[in-house]
Amino acid sequence: MTLTAPAVFRRLSGTPDVTRLNRKKTALLLIGFQTEHFTGTLPAANADAAIRSAVRLKEWADKNKIPVFFIRHQAKSPASPVFAPDGDGTAFHPPLLPNGKDAVLTKYADSAFGGSGLHTALETAGADTLVIAGIPTPAAIAATAHDARLLGYRGIVAADATASCDVMSWDGARVVSAAVMQETALANIADRYAQVAVAADIAALPFER
Repeated sequence: MTLTAPAVFRRLSGTPDVTRLNRKKTALLLIGFQTEHFTGTLPAANADAAIRSAVRLKEWADKNKIPVFFIRHQAKSPASPVFAPDGDGTAFHPPLLPNGKDAVLTKYADSAFGGSGLHTALETAGADTLVIAGIPTPAAIAATAHDARLLGYRGIVAADATASCDVMSWDGARVVSAAVMQETALANIADRYAQVAVAADIAALPFER
């Protein structure tokens, strides 16, 4: 029996894939690459591989003078067990650290746009296309891709520069693996909100002249 491939909602709704980039209108978002997801309470599977790919994207952005935005997640309460203000878990995890040219913003919700002022900063930078990388994929990356589309940005999520965590099932009866969460989240993002590609393919996209 031949299986019929499902239609991609994003394309049906008139959002084609990005095939060329404009250096002056592209921005790189690096979201949630914080200690909490590496050595803290919320470890992400394959986080080390994701950060290596993100470092390569950062190098590509710096080489091509593309603005980089580091987005830090932070809880509002200092009593929070995760992402407490000034806690160890909020620190950016090496080797992916901002330099003096990078913007550093703090978000208070899953989306990178959540209370961070990101939209205003991107408008000031003249960006209309976002390359998105970070942790965790089903929450921060999916929410950011969703909001970016609503705000009119073109989005490309770097699949290998994202990672997910194990989570409990809705009924608390089993653990849903990080691998299942990652695959499902990326498929949902690609269908609904943003193009999804590996970092090497994003870096290989030609620039407009």
